[in-house]
Amino acid sequence: MQEIIDNYDLFVFDLDDTLVKTEKCHYMAWLHVLKEELGPSFSISYEEYILKVHSNNGSPVKDFLQDYLHITDYEKLISKKNEYFIEFIQKYPERFNLIDGITEMINAITDKNKKFIIVSNSTKATIDYMCELFPILKLSTKNYYREMFNNKKPNPECYLRVLQDFPNMRMIGFEDSITGIHAITQVKEIDVVFINSKSYPYYEYILTNYNLKYKCENYLFICMHALNNHTTYKF
Repeated sequence: MQEIIDNYDLFVFDLDDTLVKTEKCHYMAWLHVLKEELGPSFSISYEEYILKVHSNNGSPVKDFLQDYLHITDYEKLISKKNEYFIEFIQKYPERFNLIDGITEMINAITDKNKKFIIVSNSTKATIDYMCELFPILKLSTKNYYREMFNNKKPNPECYLRVLQDFPNMRMIGFEDSITGIHAITQVKEIDVVFINSKSYPYYEYILTNYNLKYKCENYLFICMHALNNHTTYKF
C-alpha cells in the first residue's frame, strides 16, 4: 500500500459502494417508493435494478423512471426517494457498513499528510449522514455532491471541477459502477481504480472498454499488497 500512497497527492472516492455499502439500501428505498407509486404488485430484482439505473449514457435514473416506467413527474419521485432514503439511514443505521479496508486506507492517506475527497451523485444530506455514521469520512478535504452540478455522472462535470479545485496534483480515483467509471475515465489526469466484484453486471464490460490503472474487489488487498497494473496482474 505504501507505494500507492507515495505515488499520489490526492485520493478521490465515490461514496456509494466505494466508501460505504449503500447500493442495496438504495434499491430497497426505490422499491418502497415505486410500490407506493405503481402499486404493491410492482417488482424489480436487484440485478435488473442495477442494469437499469447504472449506465454510461444520459441520466440513468431519470431515463429508467421516464422511459422504462413511464413516470412523467420523475423529479417528484426522485425527491421522494431521497427523503425516504434519509429516513432509512436514520431508522436502520446498522444496515450500513464501510467497504472492507477503507479505514486502513484513509488512515494511511492521512498519516502521510495526503488528501482525500468524496465525489458523489448522492445528495449533500446523504453524504452528511454518512459522515455522521462513519466519522472517519469527516477527514475528507472536500465533499462534492449532487446539488453542486448541472450534470450528474456519467457526465464528467464533477471530476473536471476537481481538476480546477486541486491543480497540479497527482490524482487517483476510485469508482465502483459503470456510471462513475465512464465519468472519471473522461478526465485523463486522474488514474482510475475500478473497485468491485465479478458479480457486478457490468464488470467485464468495464474491463474491456475503459482505460483503468488498477482494479480490486475492496481495499483489503491494497492494504496488504502493492498494486500492480491490472493488465499484467489481475487480482
